Amino acid sequence: MRAGACNKWVTLERYPETEDESRGTPLNPEGIWAAIEPFPPGSASSDRTITHQVRMRFHPEVTLDTRILYADARINQTRALYVRGVQSVNEAGDEMVLLAEEVQP
Repeated sequence: MRAGACNKWVTLERYPETEDESRGTPLNPEGIWAAIEPFPPGSASSDRTITHQVRMRFHPEVTLDTRILYADARINQTRALYVRGVQSVNEAGDEMVLLAEEVQP
């Protein structure tokens, strides 16, 4: 994986356990550089969902219960992506590809 492709600093955490919690449990390490690419329109499961492919260095704590947060300076908001699929590239333990969904308000 080319380091330059990972251009977004993201925070990784477990989903909040209750709706009252605004923040989940941070993974260790909590932050990592990642490449986030949206899939074409119409590839999501609903009209309010955007599906993304996220590539990053392997992180042993990332599971289907992981939420990815990153600050999008273009829209001045923090975006939340929910991991729906996890793949270790070549099973080598150095890179992973995630399928993630973002729910739009």
